[in-house]
Amino acid sequence: MAEIRTRRLLLRPFREADYDDLYEFLAQLRDDEFEGYPGITYENGREHLKYRVGSAEFHAVELADTGKVIGNIYCGVRDFAAREVGYIVNRDYRGRGYAGEALSAVIERAFRDGAHRVFAECDPRNVCSWRLLEKVGMRREAHFRQNLWFRRDAGGAPIWKDTHVYAMLKDDLPPQIAPDMPRK
Repeated sequence: MAEIRTRRLLLRPFREADYDDLYEFLAQLRDDEFEGYPGITYENGREHLKYRVGSAEFHAVELADTGKVIGNIYCGVRDFAAREVGYIVNRDYRGRGYAGEALSAVIERAFRDGAHRVFAECDPRNVCSWRLLEKVGMRREAHFRQNLWFRRDAGGAPIWKDTHVYAMLKDDLPPQIAPDMPRK
């Protein structure tokens, strides 16, 4: 995976040395209602780093001026020239435009690398998440009812969640973002 530089960020592969920063933002999601990491501890959290290190699908979001990793952007390859994106940003760094800056850069790179469609899924109750997707130019395409679950209740039954699906096509990119990209 090639690095991506933006005005304030470096998007790069994860390294072993990123563990403390990774654990910091994942631990904030331990009991998060939208995307949880229940049971994560400093010791077992290393499995999350192992999964990310060497993966071409995870970008560490590093502040260019300090070197601190404040989150990750996921960009997974799917069928039919599609890419699925997702993101996590450390709570202490939210509301500053970092997620939008990083997500826009990864989406642009995905289209430059041949993607036809980029999509994301989010919990409909996570207003900040779907507003971010709209801000970077994605359109809501679907609302799936109780289509997935991340955890189980005390009795072991899955806790089902609804999902909004957002997407954009290469042709949806504004010309000023990628003027040299071939269009249909």
